[in-house]
Amino acid sequence: MPSASDAPRIVAVLGGQEFFAERAISAFESSWRSRDAEIRPLSAATDGLLNELLSAASPDLFGGRPAIVLRNFESLDERTGNAVLDQIQADDEAAWLVAHAGGRGSTKVRVRLEKLALAVVKAEPLKGKGVMEFVQREFRGHAKTADDDTMALLIDAIGNDPRGLASAVSQLSSDIESKHVGREQAALYYSGHVEVKGYQIADAVANRDRTAALESLRFALVEGGTRAGLMTITAVAGNLRRLALAKSAVGGNPAAEVASVLRIPEWMARTSVRQAHRWTSDDIAQAVELLADLSVQLKGGLDADQALSDEQKQYVLQQAIATMAGDGSTHK
Repeated sequence: MPSASDAPRIVAVLGGQEFFAERAISAFESSWRSRDAEIRPLSAATDGLLNELLSAASPDLFGGRPAIVLRNFESLDERTGNAVLDQIQADDEAAWLVAHAGGRGSTKVRVRLEKLALAVVKAEPLKGKGVMEFVQREFRGHAKTADDDTMALLIDAIGNDPRGLASAVSQLSSDIESKHVGREQAALYYSGHVEVKGYQIADAVANRDRTAALESLRFALVEGGTRAGLMTITAVAGNLRRLALAKSAVGGNPAAEVASVLRIPEWMARTSVRQAHRWTSDDIAQAVELLADLSVQLKGGLDADQALSDEQKQYVLQQAIATMAGDGSTHK
């Protein structure tokens, strides 16, 4: 994000991830305000846009230079989009930020905007390794460090939503005095999330730790009921897929292969490779079959007349988790 000393005159914010776009816009607005510029927001969907832009770009009565923040640029057709860019290019007084959410509009105009801008910020959804890298940056921004397990817990609890992840990191950084944030500290805040319990159960199953798996499952069922069962199935299914890929990987670096196929961080893939030593291929196949049957039962069964009660669902779920986890002693 920019500081007061590096606010370029023309900025393009490209992409439809709202959190990243708004964070970038806010940072540039702050930077321009520090130079006494007046922020003038506009939407490209405004009627009479070109006239509005001419008015907005005019200095105030005291000669102050404005900064125009133009959102929804993707809504313009090619002719109007080019006319706006002509106006920006001809103006050497005002500062401009143009936000283009993508998905619509002229590709040529978007390319021209990107070339014209003196700074370009990409506001794209988080994917793959980018999720972990974002969480790392957020901790660093709060002068904190966190280990991989801590970040994995947050990601499993919250997903790849940057707003939720940033909020979680901010809360942990504010409430935890130590410079390093460990997994146990983070779990005090997020162990109540059913999704985190799903992650803990799945991890225990992959480690063939029946006691830990059942303990986490029982807590999850108290907190989330049947929903916890469905979350558990999703989490265990993801782990089984990683285990299967780890067992079938060839070459000198199976973790890299698993990470490439699943688009996950390599450290996460290395965990799956270690866990896969506790499993045979038949173990994994049987677990997948059991999980598929369990999913049908928890979702109501194939015959409505044979649908299980909530108590019965909890029982079969615990039995299935106990069976899949086993003790792993023969595979360690």
